[in-house]
Amino acid sequence: MTELRTGGTHVLLVTPFLPDHERDRESLSSLIEHVLDAGADGVIALGTTGEFFTMTAAERADTVDEVVELVRGRVAVTVGVGSDSTAEAVKLARHAQTAGADCVMVLPPFYFAKSADAQLAHFSAVAEAVDIPVMIYDGADGIEVDATTVAALAQEFDNVKYVKMALPAPQRVAELRRLAPQVTVFAGDDATLVSALRLGAAGSAIATGNFLPKEVIALHAAANSGDWDKASEVFADSLLHGVAATANPKNQFIARIKAVLAAQGVIAHATVRPPLAQLKPYETEDLLASVRAAGIL
Repeated sequence: MTELRTGGTHVLLVTPFLPDHERDRESLSSLIEHVLDAGADGVIALGTTGEFFTMTAAERADTVDEVVELVRGRVAVTVGVGSDSTAEAVKLARHAQTAGADCVMVLPPFYFAKSADAQLAHFSAVAEAVDIPVMIYDGADGIEVDATTVAALAQEFDNVKYVKMALPAPQRVAELRRLAPQVTVFAGDDATLVSALRLGAAGSAIATGNFLPKEVIALHAAANSGDWDKASEVFADSLLHGVAATANPKNQFIARIKAVLAAQGVIAHATVRPPLAQLKPYETEDLLASVRAAGIL
């Protein structure tokens, strides 16, 4: 098992698809090499960016197997096990552990978004089912996981070691560190990355690293050295433009990231699966013009 490195980025991988919506292993391999060659500290498969919600359980299991095989132990592999069904999340987590993943990322149950009790039961079941580390996803689809819930989980389960804090509220990082000091917090909101690092995030788990991995890593290097002016400069010069171009409208962010990756030649196709919609030709043209003007292409 590879410990998750701190001080850098764990890239939330997209899942490449062929035009017929079948999974594209060749492009997945290309994407993994792209982010690892840039120096990424880890990869996260089957997060929201990875379109897990469009995939069958068998496809998710196969994707985990492929990612672990393609990474070959060079960095830590974290696997998203998001499901409203606790039993299904447990099954996915157990498969991830058997396949050789280093960590599982657990999303809160969507249908009980405001229930701390439901979250606690869901997270506890997954943590109890596996021996590998667990990452709690705070902010999936805007769903908050209270810091007291994280603290209770970390107190009871030694393998609850990480939190991905994906809400645009970097002050939550400081709260999590105060109430659950044994848990490592990764910044999960691309737009507030610098602020989250300033407040104690130990690294990032963001999607921008798919198409700007070198820039994300350069930002972390500056932050690690305490050069916050440089970190802000890197963000303003490149990441800000990439985030702005791909993040809105929110329901298009995966399609937009894939369009940029396809234009970069990292993946073969920008295909997304329903219910996500492909970008219209003019939307792709406008997007690529924006990132080209920003020097991303």
